[in-house]
Amino acid sequence: MEKSIREYLLIWWRQPFEFDWTVRHMRARGVLRVHQVFIGGFSLMYGLTALLTVLGGLVDGGPPGGRVVVLSIAISSAVLGVIWILGPWPTERGSAVFALYADVAVFAVIAWCQDAFTAMPGLALLATNGIYIVIGHGPRALLAHLVFTVLVFGWFYVLAIAQGETSAAVVTVRLLVLLPTVVGVPVIVHSYLLTLRMGAVDALIDPLTRLLNRRGLDVDGEELVLAGEGHVSVLAVDIDKFKTINDSHGHDAGDRVLVAVANAVRDAVSTAGVRAVIARTGGEEFVVVIDAGHRDVLRVAGLVHDALARCDAAVVPTVSIGAATGRIEDGDTVRELIERADTAMYRAKNAGGNRTVTAGDAVAAGD
Repeated sequence: MEKSIREYLLIWWRQPFEFDWTVRHMRARGVLRVHQVFIGGFSLMYGLTALLTVLGGLVDGGPPGGRVVVLSIAISSAVLGVIWILGPWPTERGSAVFALYADVAVFAVIAWCQDAFTAMPGLALLATNGIYIVIGHGPRALLAHLVFTVLVFGWFYVLAIAQGETSAAVVTVRLLVLLPTVVGVPVIVHSYLLTLRMGAVDALIDPLTRLLNRRGLDVDGEELVLAGEGHVSVLAVDIDKFKTINDSHGHDAGDRVLVAVANAVRDAVSTAGVRAVIARTGGEEFVVVIDAGHRDVLRVAGLVHDALARCDAAVVPTVSIGAATGRIEDGDTVRELIERADTAMYRAKNAGGNRTVTAGDAVAAGD
């Protein structure tokens, strides 16, 4: 169904933007390093542009202190370019500061030029800044950038006419050529990326529980391991007698049970205070990958059982849980741990359910 402009703008404005998710998504697809080199290269070119502005005499006759300011921007832009190329991807705050610096630097270099009309094409660099903000930050950051861009263009338009070096008609033509491009390019790019991002998120998310699906688990599970401290644990969670629930109470009740279990797992992970990735991997099956050792994973399992026991739903479910713990340094992989936890989960189910069994241990933790 075709969306109206108002509906699309509301989706655009309300779309949650997770900086860390974007970084993980690019890293998982092997393009994070490429983006770092591109951004670093553009920063180096900003520095070169500022340097040539000084060497070309464009700031001579402009506001006082222009050479010092523009040379400082040239040096700092070059340094930032090297940091981007050789260093790690910045934090969300560091990225926001970089975006703010880029906008202010473009304005400052042009503001210290003698002739506003001659310098106005340099404002096209704001389009590049806008594209970076589109990739690294959300719609609110882009809107702030666009407001800044329009104000800057208005400032230089008025200044160019006041200086009288060129007729008002020619200055207006330059404004009308530059402004739609500088504003429009980031907006169009953001529109396309928003659509693609929504599709990418949907491809990784289970629509009922809003947990990750199996594909999302593969992506975020590996990322969790890479950022972890060595110990990795897995819980395989399966709802007991789920088919009976569906047959006796209907599929709507079954869906409510799935959501209740998903919420119980979320709450358990939050209460335990551990870093984890949670996914619904099958009809009534869930997997939790936890950046923690044996004691913490059993605590999470216990919290899941406790949360479900307190559930006030019409159908109170129980779950069978299998737990496995390993160390990536020892050659364990997430997939192997999931298989071991899954085997332990079936032992828990065969022992009557509503309990946790650890891989390699035939005794249910709930006994």
